Amino acid sequence: MPRNATSTFDGLVVGYGTHSSDNDTPGVQAGSGVVVVQTEIVGTRVPDTASATNGIATPQAHIIPRGALIVRATLVVSVAWTSGGAALLDVGLWSRGLATDVVDDADGLWDGGTVAELTTIGEVNVLDGALLPIADGVATGIVGRTANGDCVLTAEYETAAWTAGIAMLTVEYIPPFVSSGRVLAV
Repeated sequence: MPRNATSTFDGLVVGYGTHSSDNDTPGVQAGSGVVVVQTEIVGTRVPDTASATNGIATPQAHIIPRGALIVRATLVVSVAWTSGGAALLDVGLWSRGLATDVVDDADGLWDGGTVAELTTIGEVNVLDGALLPIADGVATGIVGRTANGDCVLTAEYETAAWTAGIAMLTVEYIPPFVSSGRVLAV
C-alpha cells in the first residue's frame, strides 16, 4: 500500500511514495464533501497512553486536517475483545507533524468503551465522544483545536490491558474549505 495518497476532483484516491507490505494502511473514501477513513484497531496493540506514533497511529496513518469537522464515528467488532481486568477503550486524536506532537483530545471520539460493548462480533458501536455531534446535530468539536495542528486517530486503554480483540474504526469528516496559504482560526 502507498504511504501517501491524494484525491482527484472526483474522489479517486491516487497513491504515491514508498510502498509497504503491512496492512496497517487505512482506507480512505472521498466524495460529496465527506471523507471516510477506516483503520483497524487491534486490542493487543492498544497502549496505556496513546501518542502520535504508537498504537493505531502508524507512520502511514491518515492525517485529518486541522479545522475538519467530524460528523460520525463507528467501531465494528470483528474479533471479540477480552481483558484480564475491567479494561476501557478510549479513541481520540493526537497531532502529527508539529515540532512536538501533543494530544488534541485523547478520548474525543469514545471515552471508556467497555468490555461488554466489544464482545459481540458484528456489533456496531456508534461513538459519542466530545468531538462528535450531540443529539441535536450540533458539532461540539473541531479537529486540531487544542493541538493547533493536523491530527491522527489514536486509541489507548484505561484500567487494564486488552488481551484480544479487533475492530474496524470508521470516521467520517468534512475537511476545512480553506487554501493552504490561509490561517484557520479555531
